[in-house]
Amino acid sequence: MIDYNSIWNSINAESRNSKEHRQIARRIPNEGIFPIFLASDFAKGIRLLYIKLDDSNDISIGAFPSMKGLEITLDVLSLGEFNKELFLKLSQTIPSTGSIFELFVSDMCDKIDRITNRQSFVNTIVKNLTEWKLFFERSEKKILPISVQKGLVSELFFLKDVLFRKYSFSESLSYWTGSERTNHDFQIRNIAVEIKSTSSKQHKKFAVSSERQLDSTGLSHLYVGLYALNIHSNMPDHTLPVLIRSIMTQIREDLFSVFQFQVKLAKYGYNEAHASKYSMGFSIVEMNVFHVAEGFPRLLQHSLPNGVGDLKYSVVVSACRPYEVQSDLLTLI
Repeated sequence: MIDYNSIWNSINAESRNSKEHRQIARRIPNEGIFPIFLASDFAKGIRLLYIKLDDSNDISIGAFPSMKGLEITLDVLSLGEFNKELFLKLSQTIPSTGSIFELFVSDMCDKIDRITNRQSFVNTIVKNLTEWKLFFERSEKKILPISVQKGLVSELFFLKDVLFRKYSFSESLSYWTGSERTNHDFQIRNIAVEIKSTSSKQHKKFAVSSERQLDSTGLSHLYVGLYALNIHSNMPDHTLPVLIRSIMTQIREDLFSVFQFQVKLAKYGYNEAHASKYSMGFSIVEMNVFHVAEGFPRLLQHSLPNGVGDLKYSVVVSACRPYEVQSDLLTLI
């Protein structure tokens, strides 16, 4: 894996200390078909990503989604060994988002480096921008809403208390796909786990946000992991940032896993810089697992009338009891 952190530290330091060249760019040692440069302008407090294009890349800026905090342009410039060549430039426009923007650019580099077909370039960029949408939307909203915290806390409990017990840190984090806008929160080969949480006093129901979340098409098995949570005001030892730090401490020796974890959190819109603002604490009342099989209470796309979609509905927990899994989930995944 490319050590992006060291590259950023180097160019940030050089940009900070340079009196002649405020913007410092460095080509990363990637093996992909697109030359990539990271850049830093310390005086302006911004980071940039340059991707060298060629004549076969017929690209329109209009193909990319517009996001606050990010500017995308096509520039002809001289950079490194390239003289007056066409580059796609991604620029940070909100200086206070520097550390997370570095993660965004590093993640984008990883995705671009895996491209083997030039025709898939635009789709790769658009897909990754979509995954990072929450970061750009929430970069100035300080902390995540309680509803999002509740869902993220539940996913982190599952990651830490279930997957880490069976798989390596890196494997476990690769199975956590919720930040990538997939149908299910965890995809473990041909098995998926959708994490739900409830914090109502009697924990009678959970919310489903689309007709695809409980769709097991193409899977050998689909499970729902339901966390019943208590929410506590002003309980600093049980907040979302505390849980995140405990996981970070657990994986700190595995630098690739740390990078994976930071990227996924940022895609959810979490910013460690605002950690002190989180005051709500979470504790687990119980965790139940249900096997989504024939007869499970759910709405599926193929059974809906034409023209009906984007569904949001609730499922009553008592109706799921016949499908509750009694054995250890680790034996099933």
